[in-house]
Amino acid sequence: MINILKTMKNKQHLSTDILILGAGIGGYTVFDHLANELKKNKIDKTITIVDQNNYFTFTPLLHEVASGSVEPQHATISLRELIYKTPHHCLQTKVERILPQIKTVQTGLGDIHYEYCIIALGSGVNFYNILGAKKFSYSVRTLNEALHLRNDLIKKLENSPKELIINIIGGGYTGVEVAGQLSSLAKHDLKKLYPQTKIDLNIIQSASTIAPQLPKRAQEKIINRLKKLGVKIFFNSSVDEVREDKIILKDQILPSDVTVWCAGVDNFAANFLDVNYCERGRLSVNEYLQIDNLTDTYAIGDIACGHNQEENSIYPQIGEVAQAQGKYVAKHLISKMIDKNIKPFHFKSKGTLMPIGDNYGVVVLRKNIILAGFFAWWLRRTVYLVFMPGKLRKIKIVINWTLNLFGFKNIVGIGGN
Repeated sequence: MINILKTMKNKQHLSTDILILGAGIGGYTVFDHLANELKKNKIDKTITIVDQNNYFTFTPLLHEVASGSVEPQHATISLRELIYKTPHHCLQTKVERILPQIKTVQTGLGDIHYEYCIIALGSGVNFYNILGAKKFSYSVRTLNEALHLRNDLIKKLENSPKELIINIIGGGYTGVEVAGQLSSLAKHDLKKLYPQTKIDLNIIQSASTIAPQLPKRAQEKIINRLKKLGVKIFFNSSVDEVREDKIILKDQILPSDVTVWCAGVDNFAANFLDVNYCERGRLSVNEYLQIDNLTDTYAIGDIACGHNQEENSIYPQIGEVAQAQGKYVAKHLISKMIDKNIKPFHFKSKGTLMPIGDNYGVVVLRKNIILAGFFAWWLRRTVYLVFMPGKLRKIKIVINWTLNLFGFKNIVGIGGN
């Protein structure tokens, strides 16, 4: 059972039955399913969620938070709300080190001893050691980063410039979604609210196409949509340096008032565990998502490195994988507790949902069935809405999203710095 002091002036030795590290999509999903299954099976085990924030973040919506299309509270859920009227707990603190051999996690609040642990600490932004990239670029990996981008963009607009140039580094999923959202914002709301400012938006992509993981026909639809929104794409372009007011490419220099970095993922598993547990900067997991031979310690989401049996391709670092793994680990843990065997984890994507600005999306389903337009955008919003907990929350979000179709986005700079 858990033994946590509500007020801690000094570091304490704490203990819990099941410890979840990280409150992203994977961490939230495993908590949600595990809490329900524990109650259903009348298993007396307590869960503790640990995160450096006191909220769960739904990262796929953060680019819309940055543009004001979605309110911050629609992309976040209080951890206190999740554990309300349950026997479970949450702690807001940073994870410092994981010692699975002795079932202990070192945190800013002290050591936590566990019976089972699920590591879902995600990933970060990889700037590839490019000079000035970290200092002079924005990103949208966290809520604070998304709000920081929105606030600084508004500040620049309020200074009444004649031209504002926005450059997005990276043309993968995130880069396309950010470009689509900001260009849609510029084409409609900002054009009306800041008529004195001409806004140009570019994507700098190192590859020869956009979203290389998708079928060619989907890529063509994405490129055509971006061009229609006024986005200029620089293909086969690599960045040498980022400065405050410009980007230096291999063959040219681009002026830049706002630079958004969407080019890479930083895998930092070695920051938490011994490097022997790592593969490609992620935690190597077996077919049951357990780390090495540590049958009581799991890893899911971006931080986990594994693959389906008889396949070589490692799991992609996307929300769909984290959600599927979260469901599986909850099921696997319960099976262990009731002494029941289950099959190894197998991931099979249901499809890709990609919004490209307001009221337009591209959906790639199995067998390369491709949908594009308003229905694809609506389908993506609906899938995300179903993921959110609570009927009242869903109703509030539906009302807000519907009203936003008929008015201006939230062009107000508050918080996030």
